[in-house]
Amino acid sequence: MRKIKKFKIPVYSYEVLRKARKHRLDLASIGLADEQAVREHAAGLAAALEPAVVFEYLPPEDETAGRIAGETRLPMTAGILTLGRSFEEKLANPPDETHKRLARIAAQVFMQTAVSVTADLAVREAEPEGFELGPAIYIASCPEPELPPQEATAVPLFENELIKGLCERLESVKIGVSFDTGAFTPKYSAVFALPWLSKKKKKAAAKK
Repeated sequence: MRKIKKFKIPVYSYEVLRKARKHRLDLASIGLADEQAVREHAAGLAAALEPAVVFEYLPPEDETAGRIAGETRLPMTAGILTLGRSFEEKLANPPDETHKRLARIAAQVFMQTAVSVTADLAVREAEPEGFELGPAIYIASCPEPELPPQEATAVPLFENELIKGLCERLESVKIGVSFDTGAFTPKYSAVFALPWLSKKKKKAAAKK
């Protein structure tokens, strides 16, 4: 099991702006009329980030890996990540609904970016074995990411028992994360899996 605290993540302010426009947020009404203003606002939110993650390799025969991947029985890296308590406090009391929605969008972007950074670390373990990493499977996340729907698994991903089991196994307390009554502490946290895909099988499938 690996643990990394307070690591750096890039701040993709343009992605925050793109999603805000997609959801038709009236940014001008809160004084964010141009890209530079949104960039500065996103940077201000990001200043409160204290990302921390724990992750571990699960072999294909592992029971938990099977519950996540279903019949495909893939090896994977399972992880638990938080954006930190200070970030939660930063977003705790938005002055209006537009600020609240924009903060949620920013949290979404920061969360997916932090998971991507974790994937960049985990792939170093997968590549020497002839694997690459597939898209992240979000078992539970606050906020939920905007992603294409995942294929059904053998056990519902959002089952609390599975999430609690992973928290215990990965020792999420080491990064200050707990899960109870369907919610994380700190609030902006996620449990995810990064499936290992065989490069040879992927190439063979592509040739067909």
